[in-house]
Amino acid sequence: MNLQPPIRIGIDTGGTFTDFIIVSGGTGEIRAWKIPTTPNDPSECIINGLREAMNLFHFEPQDIELLIHGTTIGTNAFLEDKCPNIAFVTTKGFHDIIEIGRQQRSELYNLKFKQEYPLSFTKDAIFEVEERMDETGQIIKPLKEKSLEKLLNLLNSKKIKTVALSLLFSFLNPTHEEKISSYLTDRGFNVFPSHEISPQIKEYERSVTTIVNAKVSPIVNNYLQRLQSKLLREEINKPLLIMQSNTGMSDVSTISRSGIQTLYSGLAGGVIAAAESLKHLNRTHLISLDIGGTSTDVSAVIDRPIILRSRIFSGFPLVANMADIETIGSGGGSIATFRAGLLTVGPESQGANPGPACYSLGGNEVTLTDANMYLGYVHQDNFAGNLSIDAKKSLFYLKKLLKEIRLSPFPLELESVDHLALSIRKILNHNIAQAIRVVTIQKGLDVRDFGLLGFGGAGPMQAWDIAQELEIESVIIPPFPGAWSAYGLVASKIKHEKTHSYLQEINEINLDKINNKFESIQEELKEILDKEGVERKDQSFNYSLDLRYLGQAEFLTISISYPVIKSQLFPIVEDFHNLHQRNYAWKSDELSVEIVNLSVEAIGDVPKIEIKKLTSGSTNPPEIAYKRNRKVMFDENWLETAVYARIELKAGNILEGPCIIDQLDSTAVIPPNVYGEVNKMGYIFMKKR
Repeated sequence: MNLQPPIRIGIDTGGTFTDFIIVSGGTGEIRAWKIPTTPNDPSECIINGLREAMNLFHFEPQDIELLIHGTTIGTNAFLEDKCPNIAFVTTKGFHDIIEIGRQQRSELYNLKFKQEYPLSFTKDAIFEVEERMDETGQIIKPLKEKSLEKLLNLLNSKKIKTVALSLLFSFLNPTHEEKISSYLTDRGFNVFPSHEISPQIKEYERSVTTIVNAKVSPIVNNYLQRLQSKLLREEINKPLLIMQSNTGMSDVSTISRSGIQTLYSGLAGGVIAAAESLKHLNRTHLISLDIGGTSTDVSAVIDRPIILRSRIFSGFPLVANMADIETIGSGGGSIATFRAGLLTVGPESQGANPGPACYSLGGNEVTLTDANMYLGYVHQDNFAGNLSIDAKKSLFYLKKLLKEIRLSPFPLELESVDHLALSIRKILNHNIAQAIRVVTIQKGLDVRDFGLLGFGGAGPMQAWDIAQELEIESVIIPPFPGAWSAYGLVASKIKHEKTHSYLQEINEINLDKINNKFESIQEELKEILDKEGVERKDQSFNYSLDLRYLGQAEFLTISISYPVIKSQLFPIVEDFHNLHQRNYAWKSDELSVEIVNLSVEAIGDVPKIEIKKLTSGSTNPPEIAYKRNRKVMFDENWLETAVYARIELKAGNILEGPCIIDQLDSTAVIPPNVYGEVNKMGYIFMKKR
């Protein structure tokens, strides 16, 4: 059946699979497709996947109105230390700012702890310039031409063309950064000044953020330029938008200068999809559980995604708006190993190539997918990605691992391959449950208040068991779980934020100055949206203040209306006191409240897509939906289990466990004494009998 244009496509590139969600703007119909990721160049699998999707779902390049892409290219390059060499330029006297960092240690009780020099460059790639601003932004030592010439000679001697620039108090007065940036850019350098990347207080965090951005951005830019060229050769000339860590889209030219906003690009789609699911389900609390081939991403969503102003990424403090997501190395490709008497699952993964043993691509390690294949949860006849699945290889390597365990000096009490496969599932489920506790219980949230939204290739197979460990009563499987993160991409909006430091006690603020600052930030954002082709009528803005008690290090964010008027100030302070009480269990009406930052969020609306609702049916699934029975292991017993084709299910159908629901992009498992009910939006609700 042909999909009616206009077509919007979400492309989520993971470590194992690249997922495609194809949505018809005309009818609301959705199709999903998966293809193995090509790690050396993800653009290859994207082009191949688009060709296959166009052929399979019968649409043409000219039918496509928009492509939205979530990518891990910058994240992987940074974590694997494959970024280009850069130089760091700072104010004279602050050469050691990155090395010294903060007094906090990441391993507080490790007496032998040693701080490694960060970010893979040595001290001879850090340069100082003679200049200085004071704490008010006034120039106390002008920047001279001689300093610029000296810097140029040093950079040329090191043959470095990418520069991270962070001068003291540049967030108050960027004059010197602008001058250095202009001087070097005119001479062929790629310069990333901190006043553009992170114009905020705390010189260490601002500098680290600027450095990480400078390392990642060239990688992201090269990849996106390569992808755009390939799309044009396929006659796909419609806009390519990139998912950002802040859960909003951006065009290629903007994101190429802000590569730091792609660090959670590949994860943010799942959070947006969970937020959209809240609207579909008329709920307020969901836990996003995205179990892919290489990793699992979890996030608590309360009405909307939780966005952090700053976070630690791979040990480095970054000051940038990013979704609150916890990621662990647990997925379908996670390797089960036996070391020193312990059976572990992950974080090492077989990835896309060679993949699990059953992929027949040369993998010779047992993975979660192999365990699920043996236990009957997933079947070789229902596997996306054009792979040649061989279930016998899963059994072969499970037996090999069991033999290794039995010959060990510290053997585990595993009676059979059955118990080994079940143990692999249980260990991975426990690891994921711990990650969910991080984003809920450790932040003062009761995990039992949430429903668990299970998606990703393995999410619908593991979700119920994970929910039981956490005492979560409701498990929900979305319509296209294997590619639901990609659905989040097509449901997102264009979004940009700017945060500027503005230190001032709130009872002493000058309303004209603060409103002028908000207006200035808003104009910057309007220019970005204009450049991205967003019409003024589709632009909207949200405003907030970061507040703290005078003398505190951390702050809380309070939403406000603009322009700020005097009558707002008392309610703003009251909101801060109440939020402080909720977060820290105390507040003080006697302490002065200080503004730290002003923030503006710009939203560019894109036409909303409505999902086509299912036709209604009876409580019994239609006969055409039943495929066959197969033996599946539940609670250490092999049970005859009905298998249904999800594409044939109707709204109102009730699926009695144990049963399996097959679809192109994933497999859902409903265990004994549990039932699943299909709603009009195509979600399956799993509950105990």
